[in-house]
Amino acid sequence: MSDFQKRISEFKCLFNEAKYVLIGAGAGLSTAVGFEYSGEFFHKYFADFIAKYHFTDMYSAGFYPFETEE
Repeated sequence: MSDFQKRISEFKCLFNEAKYVLIGAGAGLSTAVGFEYSGEFFHKYFADFIAKYHFTDMYSAGFYPFETEE
């Protein structure tokens, strides 16, 4: 058994015994599977927001400094 296979086997044991598993994922994960932050879908379903806030894509829209109530 290779070192890599041993590590995978050890991971499987730990994973199966774990009570909880936390998975962290960032924008790169969705991009890697082909998710587009702009394009036809964005323009079709977010036209009102594009017109009002001048968003260029969904990613940057997530950082828009909307006013909040205090």
